[in-house]
Amino acid sequence: MKSKKQKQARRLAAAVLALSLTVSGSAFAEQTGTGSGTTGTSAASTAGNVQRFSDVSPQHWAIKHITKLAAIGIIQGYERAEYRPENSVSQQDVIVMAIRMMGLEKQALENKAETVLPVQVSDYAKPYVAYAFDRGLILTQEEAGDTSSKTAWGSRDATREWVAKLIIRAIGKEDLARQEAASSSMFADAEDMSDWANGYINAAAVLKIVQGFEDNGFHPQGKVTRAQMATFLSRADKELTTRSDRVSIGYVMELTDRKISVLNSQGTTDSYTISTNTVIYNAKDDTRIPLSSIKLTNEVYVVHNQGEALYVELTDDQEQMETYEGTLGQTFLDQMMVSIQQGTQSTLYKLASNVTITDASGRGLSLSSIEPGSILQLKRNMLLKENEISHIIVKQVPLNKTAEGTVLSINLEQKQVTFLEQTSGQKETYSFPVLATVTLPDGTISDLSKLRVGDTVAYTIKSNEAVSITIRKQADVTQSVEGTLESLSNDKKIMTIKKAGGSALGAYFIADNALISIDGLPNASLYDIETGDTLKLDLVNDKVVKVTVTSRSVKQYVFASIVGYDPDRKLLTIEADNGEFGVFRLTDSTAVRIGDATLPVSNFQSMFISNGNNKRKIDLKVSKDKIVQVEMTQYIEGTVAQINSTTNEMTIRTVGGQNLTFKAYASTKVELQNKTNGTLADLKVGDSIRANINLGDQTMISDIVMKKVGVYKVLYTTPSTRQVSVKDENGTLLTFVVDSNDKISNPGKSTNAFEDIQVDEYVKASFNGVTLANVTILNTLRGKVTAVDAALGTITVQDFQGNVQVQPLGSQFTIKLNGTTSAAITSLKPDDRVEVIRDVNDKITIHVATASKRVVSSYMYTVNQLILKPTGNNDKTSYSFFAKAYLHKGNQTVAANAFMENEEVTIYVLDDKIIEIEKP
Repeated sequence: MKSKKQKQARRLAAAVLALSLTVSGSAFAEQTGTGSGTTGTSAASTAGNVQRFSDVSPQHWAIKHITKLAAIGIIQGYERAEYRPENSVSQQDVIVMAIRMMGLEKQALENKAETVLPVQVSDYAKPYVAYAFDRGLILTQEEAGDTSSKTAWGSRDATREWVAKLIIRAIGKEDLARQEAASSSMFADAEDMSDWANGYINAAAVLKIVQGFEDNGFHPQGKVTRAQMATFLSRADKELTTRSDRVSIGYVMELTDRKISVLNSQGTTDSYTISTNTVIYNAKDDTRIPLSSIKLTNEVYVVHNQGEALYVELTDDQEQMETYEGTLGQTFLDQMMVSIQQGTQSTLYKLASNVTITDASGRGLSLSSIEPGSILQLKRNMLLKENEISHIIVKQVPLNKTAEGTVLSINLEQKQVTFLEQTSGQKETYSFPVLATVTLPDGTISDLSKLRVGDTVAYTIKSNEAVSITIRKQADVTQSVEGTLESLSNDKKIMTIKKAGGSALGAYFIADNALISIDGLPNASLYDIETGDTLKLDLVNDKVVKVTVTSRSVKQYVFASIVGYDPDRKLLTIEADNGEFGVFRLTDSTAVRIGDATLPVSNFQSMFISNGNNKRKIDLKVSKDKIVQVEMTQYIEGTVAQINSTTNEMTIRTVGGQNLTFKAYASTKVELQNKTNGTLADLKVGDSIRANINLGDQTMISDIVMKKVGVYKVLYTTPSTRQVSVKDENGTLLTFVVDSNDKISNPGKSTNAFEDIQVDEYVKASFNGVTLANVTILNTLRGKVTAVDAALGTITVQDFQGNVQVQPLGSQFTIKLNGTTSAAITSLKPDDRVEVIRDVNDKITIHVATASKRVVSSYMYTVNQLILKPTGNNDKTSYSFFAKAYLHKGNQTVAANAFMENEEVTIYVLDDKIIEIEKP
């Protein structure tokens, strides 16, 4: 009897409370929020409008989550339409918000009885808190035990760990919390957590509901702001099993600029009105998107009120559609069928009675208006049982035009060519009929086999077919060819080889400044190549840019002794340091050197054999039985094999593999790249050095210079002093002087100048101690990946000038992306922005730029920096520009100051600099 009376009393009290909430003007019940102001009533957003707050800007990091919860009616503002996002939220208001998010507000308020609670809360919160106890969201033994605080339980600031616990219970993930309790904390400040908190916090982090701070701490005892609370609940929404009846989740079955129809999990389709006030977001990155970004059968989350869509979120952009594409052959209106030409086949497709037909811009069309020859995209809704086409997009009507552009891809089997149209910057694909022609740059008429990806062309389209293509400029296509040298023209401009694996001959022009590589012969030239040599040719557009002799090497004898010389036959007998004897022939082309002087071959006997010089040490470079170069030993080049700084003894391993031991004077200087007065103690085994020999006593070293070769990125140049400041791959800074243009090599150019060394480009520099020996400007490719062919091991890159190049990667390459390294070509994707260089060992390295969508704040002209709006992830807000950055809006190149405040752009960043800004 007593229990019955208590229940009646509670119901009466709840009724009085509900009435008081209606008329009292409390913070929770009124929009003005004169009290706690933490949330509002479930009528926070009126039909057709989402409440907007004056102190939450469109760029606020939590704008999406605040907007979403306002649309559902979970939160409300204060007077003057303020949300006060940085205010802390109380425990009782967290519970009210959670109950509303779960769609259980009605059930919470149904309890009309006097509610006796173990904790003290405000009157408006009692039904919610009582219901939270009933549902097990909070437990008496956990909440009623703490009497240390003088603040009422409901008015206490909610802590981050307490909110994590409540949310995990609200979404029914307590089992996950128990599992995660056994795991170590994901955060660095676990010692600050309550004994019970680890599992809940870990579970919330696993579900991506909460995140840590920059210090990798969770700050479990920290307060929760209103913006953070909105974010937590919004992220947790995907895990809820019950929701507000304002929320509908499902697949888009119909979409116009005024209506959206959604098929839910119960098989019911509901329609909602769309207006200019409807707010649309993308769940992937929490950005605002236009309605056009949503496609039929995309999964969406809709908040509605009285039949109007207030808030729409694109939760999955995967279309549940089968798609077919081809050229319209015939239309059979009476049978609702179309005939589509796909390659060489014609296929009939059945159309749904309510099939929608639009052009590429979404404008409605009639079936009878589609012209034969139009390129169509047919879509079948896989969510429907009927095997019929539900949507037709007329991508292109029969087209006749002449245009210019770049070849992006060629499908010989399907006889299709894809162009990047120069004016529009769009991709266009056309079939290539049998009688169509390809005209080469020299006017020769050919066929599709002569067309290459990256060619700059003019093309003529008739009825959607490319009937003629004229190549204006052939693409830079790199390839390698191997074979045996047959001949080399007298002017060294043309090389003819017999290709490996057959008897076919190949003749190739040789590029200016082509590199020649013969093992053991530094600075080799075309004059060092012999008929019969087996060669590997690196070609760019069928022109030789590098020749590597693979059939022979130049053997070096260092510190050899002259045994005898036959002047009539020009035969020199030597004894190597290891006791090996050899007999070699001097030729008219043998280089005879003493010091920096080059002597005629006829002077060899008088300078090397006479005057008692038989015991003098000499260095030889020989190819087979011929002497390429002979000189008096003045220095030894090689790597340090052993070193004893106590006895001043050093063993040097030469390029030819000899181990030679010398003594150094106490005064012997060692010149390093960054130090001119070093000692033997500064050297280590493996260092590459040049040791200068005392000509009076060739067992003694007079001084040592360390040799180093590296690839560097140019930071800035000073033409007046010819200084270049660079950094290596480890970030180490270095400045050197290029005192002569003769030290500069720019492959592909016949002349070189200091001005060829440009900021943000890469160079390969060789040093002898502190002195620059030579610097080679590397050919760096930067641009957008348009194709990745894993089978061929190639990528196609369109550079920032619009040129397209096919780049073979070979078997030795490295891909660097976001601090990770990969050797898999599949790590690259079309539309990646890349930088392709070769390292000191000629191995390809590909740096992939980091892409992100950002909002422009301003451009600082004086320092040439772009300032961006802050993000919720605390991303960097100011960037300098790469020296040749590609800044564009659509296909139009623009200046940096063309990007205005609040404009949304995509930036691509390499090495902390913007290399491209893209504005659609």
